[in-house]
Amino acid sequence: MNKIRVNAIVIGTLLLGGWTLVGESLASEKPNMIVILTDDLGYGDLGCYGATEIATPNIDNLCAEGMKFNSFYVHNRCSPTRAALMTGCYAQRVGVDSVIYRKEKIGLHSDEITVAELLKTAGYATGIVGKWHLGEWDEFNPVNHGFDSFFGFMDCDDKKTTALYRNQEIVEKVKRKTDGIHSPKLLAAGIEFIKSNQDRPFLLYYASPLPHVTWLPHPRFQGSSKQGTYGDVVQEIDWQVGELMKTLEELNLAENTLVVFASDNGPQLNVKGHGSAGVLRDGKWSNFEGGIRVPCIMRWPAVISAGSSNDDITGIIDMLPTFCSIAGVAVPSDRVIDGRNLLPYMRGEQVESPIHESFIVPGATIRHGDWKLLTKRRNPSKVEADHVGKADRLPAHTGTLFNLKADPGETTDVAAEHPDKVAELTKRMSDFMKDLDAHSRPIGNI
Repeated sequence: MNKIRVNAIVIGTLLLGGWTLVGESLASEKPNMIVILTDDLGYGDLGCYGATEIATPNIDNLCAEGMKFNSFYVHNRCSPTRAALMTGCYAQRVGVDSVIYRKEKIGLHSDEITVAELLKTAGYATGIVGKWHLGEWDEFNPVNHGFDSFFGFMDCDDKKTTALYRNQEIVEKVKRKTDGIHSPKLLAAGIEFIKSNQDRPFLLYYASPLPHVTWLPHPRFQGSSKQGTYGDVVQEIDWQVGELMKTLEELNLAENTLVVFASDNGPQLNVKGHGSAGVLRDGKWSNFEGGIRVPCIMRWPAVISAGSSNDDITGIIDMLPTFCSIAGVAVPSDRVIDGRNLLPYMRGEQVESPIHESFIVPGATIRHGDWKLLTKRRNPSKVEADHVGKADRLPAHTGTLFNLKADPGETTDVAAEHPDKVAELTKRMSDFMKDLDAHSRPIGNI
C-alpha cells in the first residue's frame, strides 16, 4: 500500500480513537476475524438451512452458537463476490463485473484499499489461504493487496494444471485445485497462521475452492454423505471448519474471534448431483435469489447471542465496514463504499430502519424491502427447464416484480397489481446507475 494512503488511513483511525477503542471495547481486546468463503455452496446445502442429505454438524454448531443471516447477498459469480469482500463495494463499482482470467491480464486495481490493508493499520496480521481469483499475475498477488501471507491458488481454471503458491513462489504444480487431497494442506496452512499469530489480532481469509466442480472428495470423505460426491465434498468443508474451530478452542481464542461463514454464489445446477438453493429459484450465474442469496453465519460469543437470526438485507459488501468498525479503523472517505456496518445487528440492537433498504445487481435487478424488480430480461436457462417447475420456465421480462416474503421462489409476477412499486424501484435503479457511472473505478491492467 502506498505510504500516502497508509498515513491517511492511520490518521483516520486515530481520529476515531481506534488505538484506544474498538467500537466500545478496549483495543487490547481486539477480536480476531476469520472469513470462511466457500465456492458455489447453495442456500439449501447446510443442515441449519434445511439440508437433510448432507451432514454439517460443525457449521450447524456455528449457527447454534451465533447468528444466522437469512437474506445475505453476494454476486452471482466468483471474482465479483471476492472483489466486493475486499473493497466493500458492489463489484461493478470497482470494474470487476465478470470472472477474471489470466489471458485478460486484469485484476484488482492497486489503488483499491482492501480490508486487509485497513486492518493492518490497526495492528492485525493478515493471511489468506485458498482461492484468490482477483488476478492471476504477480502484480495482483494478495501479498500486494495487504495480506502478510498467502497459501493457495491464483487461478480459476479447474480443467488444467495449476499452481499452489506460498506468497509469490510456486511450491507445487497440481492437477486440480478442487481435489480433496489439497484440503489437509490448506487446513494446515490456516492452522499455522492462527498459531503463529495467536498473540496479536489477526484476519484469516480462508477461501476454500470447494465445492466448485470438479468434485473430488478427499478419500476419507468418499461415500460419507447421502447426497453423492457433492455431499461428500460439503462434508469435507464441514470437517475443515471443525478443525479451525478446534484450534481456536485449544488456544483459548474462540470467545473473542468473529467467524464468518458464507458462499461466493449459489450452486452450479447444470451438473448431475448438484447442490441446492433450497426454496430459492435457480443458482450460479443467475440473478434470481438462488444465484445471489447464500447461507451466512456469524459466530462471536463475546458479542453475538447464540441461536440468533437476522432477516434484513445484508451482504458481502458489508464485511469491510463492519470489520473496520470492530477494529476502530476509518472506512476510506475518498471513495464510495456501498457496504454498511452490521455491528448493530450482531449486537442484537433495535435499529430505527434497516441498515440496507436495498440490494442491487447493477442494471439487472433490485431488491427493496420485500420487493424485487427485474430491470433486465432474464430468459429461462436450460438448468431451470431441467430442474424446476413449469412456472419457472417462463421468461422473466423487464419489469417483472416479485414479493419475496410471499413468494421466495420467484414464481409469480405481481407487477400488474403493483404499478406504483414497479415505478418506485425503476427510479431507484436509475438513480443508482447514475451514481455508479459517476463514482465507479477501473479494474487493474498490466
